[in-house]
Amino acid sequence: MSDAAHRKGNRLVAAQFALVALCLLPLGPTLGTGQLRPLGVACLVLAAAVGLLGLLGLGADTRVHPVPHEQAQLHTRGIYAWIRHPMYAAVLLACLGVTFSSGRVLSLAAIVVLAGVLRVKWHFEDHLLEERFGPRFVAYAARVPAVVPAPWRSHRQ
Repeated sequence: MSDAAHRKGNRLVAAQFALVALCLLPLGPTLGTGQLRPLGVACLVLAAAVGLLGLLGLGADTRVHPVPHEQAQLHTRGIYAWIRHPMYAAVLLACLGVTFSSGRVLSLAAIVVLAGVLRVKWHFEDHLLEERFGPRFVAYAARVPAVVPAPWRSHRQ
């Protein structure tokens, strides 16, 4: 991949980590009195499960940077048969869990911006995967949603 792609990937990763850190900061006012804490814990548990399945599915191809490495394979089995970007889904679920648990306004603002950054990141990654794997990736992307599963779709390969 080009240097420009690597630089764009670096900026997206930096933005992602900065927003996750902002979401975790215990600063600022809160909303409510913790009524959503159980939902937050459920989101954190789901995030851990989705993230673990994503890591297991990628194995040695695991990386934070959206530019695939030279020997990367197209993963379409396991959780990747249900969503193309389970690691992004896990990050969003974890930050949502923190936001629900803490009730912090800063976390809520950070997760809204984070969702936008991750959307840009997964579209960028999808473009790179399409360049790399061509019609195989196009067919896969047409069948499998980015981060929210669609169980009514076919998950056959």
